[in-house]
Amino acid sequence: MTTSALLQLPETAEPAPAARLAYGYMRVPAHVPDHKVRHLEQTVIRFAQSHGLTFAGFFFEFHCGSREAFDELAAELVHTGARHVVVPSLRHLALHAQLQAAMCAYLEEFAGAEVLALRHPGARRTEQRRLPAGAGAPA
Repeated sequence: MTTSALLQLPETAEPAPAARLAYGYMRVPAHVPDHKVRHLEQTVIRFAQSHGLTFAGFFFEFHCGSREAFDELAAELVHTGARHVVVPSLRHLALHAQLQAAMCAYLEEFAGAEVLALRHPGARRTEQRRLPAGAGAPA
């Protein structure tokens, strides 16, 4: 299952408006220890919350070159009406800048979702980047 997280998200009394929901997306190679994934999950959740978003869950790719979780994420965005995807960096989408931009554009066009990256090359570690649809963002 691509959506199981190492962290359990707290239940909230009232559901958040769909426009304020955020999902996380990460590629997790088999050699990465659980404690590092858990730390990254916590960082993504805090980042979303610091931007006024309600974090709904994660989608993970475990196999190199797979897009199964990405496709599930896109479908979930449409189903829930969520408008935000948080990634640790654009490299979690793809290694190549043009593919990153294409995947961001797809989420924008298919689901009306905005991708928020915690960090990108040349940025300070805490700086985030909002990517407009079709942007040729750096890797």
